[in-house]
Amino acid sequence: MIPHEKQTLRKQMQAALAAFSAKSEASQLIAQTLRQHPAWADAKVVYGFSPLASEPDWGKGFADAEKKVAFPRIVGDAMLFFVAEEFERGALGTWEPIGEVLAPPADLILVPGLAFDANGHRLGRGKGFYDRWLAQRGSAPAVGLCFQCQVVPVVPREPHDLHVDQVITERGVLS
Repeated sequence: MIPHEKQTLRKQMQAALAAFSAKSEASQLIAQTLRQHPAWADAKVVYGFSPLASEPDWGKGFADAEKKVAFPRIVGDAMLFFVAEEFERGALGTWEPIGEVLAPPADLILVPGLAFDANGHRLGRGKGFYDRWLAQRGSAPAVGLCFQCQVVPVVPREPHDLHVDQVITERGVLS
């Protein structure tokens, strides 16, 4: 039953995102809140993501020589993070880093998703890459980034679904 609930919620979120017209403005607010977050201030290595058109552009106007920012690349069934300056379109449609320089361990992990709830439970796109990766992440805080229209009362979840520590929307940090 839960897989069916997840698929239903994915369709609802895709429709909500298609109707959401303030992505640019909301992305700016999300980026500002992220830059003021204590975990951001403390981080030297940030594992980010290259946003799809429907995801918050958290890096817009970003430049910080003090931080190393790494991006994910799908390699088989695994997601690995690389530091790179150049990107190419990956098999799942996201921009992935080109190069072979694996990132050092993260101090902060930014996580996309289709839906989040206030407890940090997350609905991804269904391939499980972030759940598998978060299962072995260590102690680095994981922060979900999404638009307020993606926050739902409860995300349906199974035992293998992992949560993030906090969620940031254009309205601020969910606790």
